Amino acid sequence: MRPITRPESPVRSRHRREDPLPLRSTSPAPSTPNATPDTPATRSRNRLEKAPSGHRPLIWLAGAAATASLCFGLFVPLSSQASPGAATGASAPLAVSRPVPASVAPAVPVVAGSPVIYSAVSAGDGGSAGPVTGGTIVSVTGSGLAGVSGVSFGGNAGTVLSATDTTVTISTPASTDYGTGSVPVSLVDGTGAVVPVASTPANAANAAAQAATAAAAAKSSSVASLSQAITPLADAAAPLVAPTPAPSSAPGALASTGTTAAETTAAVAAPSVSALTFQYVPDPRITAQVDYVRAHWSSYNSAVYGSIGGNDCVNFTSQSLIARGWTMDAEWSYNATGAGYSTAWSSSTAFAAYLAAHPERATPLAAGQSDRVKVGDIVQFDWDRSGDKDHTGIVTRVVKDSSGTHVYYAGHTEDSLDKSVEESLANTGGTVSYWSVA
Repeated sequence: MRPITRPESPVRSRHRREDPLPLRSTSPAPSTPNATPDTPATRSRNRLEKAPSGHRPLIWLAGAAATASLCFGLFVPLSSQASPGAATGASAPLAVSRPVPASVAPAVPVVAGSPVIYSAVSAGDGGSAGPVTGGTIVSVTGSGLAGVSGVSFGGNAGTVLSATDTTVTISTPASTDYGTGSVPVSLVDGTGAVVPVASTPANAANAAAQAATAAAAAKSSSVASLSQAITPLADAAAPLVAPTPAPSSAPGALASTGTTAAETTAAVAAPSVSALTFQYVPDPRITAQVDYVRAHWSSYNSAVYGSIGGNDCVNFTSQSLIARGWTMDAEWSYNATGAGYSTAWSSSTAFAAYLAAHPERATPLAAGQSDRVKVGDIVQFDWDRSGDKDHTGIVTRVVKDSSGTHVYYAGHTEDSLDKSVEESLANTGGTVSYWSVA
């Protein structure tokens, strides 16, 4: 029996490919003699035949796969850190910048309990001024001040009388060359660091609140920007653009200026700083003393104090100290209706002994300390170098220049005003000593 065979269909199926072929290889197809692009003489297995009607080209399918791969590739690096050497495909990787959250920005170092000054230098009358001779008791207030160990007024060291957490009490030094005017004041802690100054406690509190607000706003802005950056794009084929925050005047708007959250926080947190100053003014006691000397160096005030013929220098010096504010005591006095002059009131040597016994009133200056002499101090001479004191006067001027310190004085007996100490020594060959009056 003859086997039954199915006749071949003369028409090819629209849904079958007789000879499935691979995609075109990267190597060029071998040339065929007498072939043209439109009429190939021999079918090549290295060409992709035109897809039959009803089939999508394989190129389209490959493109769709590549698009999906691109979208996936964009999302992965944003959500996880790829290793530096990881391959990302044949094309160059997309560089997408990401905002850095404020939480990972460098923190501004803050030392808890750091000392800070809130007030100006304040004297007992509420002002910030005192005499050039020093000794004014002033104070500053703040927090964390218990460790303050030193203070400077225009480069001259003051005396810290006490220091608590909130208040430092200070005695001012004499001004440089006893000059008047404003000088800067600085306090230092035990490490030698200058204590910062904030204008008021309220400013410091406000600054701390603004710093916290700035940090929170910066963190919120950065997190929002990061969230926007990693959201998948609706059209993966569109150009990828890193999100750019809009300019803002808010403390957290950092990207428009390039300022980090830490820098902004530091700038906002810094309290407004003002310099401490102290105003040196003429000492009213010295002013009264010198005014008296200038009024009576040649016009004796005999109606009140009498005079001691030929030896009135200590009497005149004592009168000037009464004008300065001193009061008489049992050792140093004058009574026009009674005992008259005490020895310390009328004798240069006795007066020197009295001053030595009362350092609260005056202290001696050693040889070579003429640079510490000030107006209103006492000058004494030993003309014959015998060891006792032969003459006493009141310092009325002190001049300092490149050649040294030059002291001038006034006195009675040899009535004089602004007479040069150097000239007197040159004329007599004696010695000089000084008493620094408190």
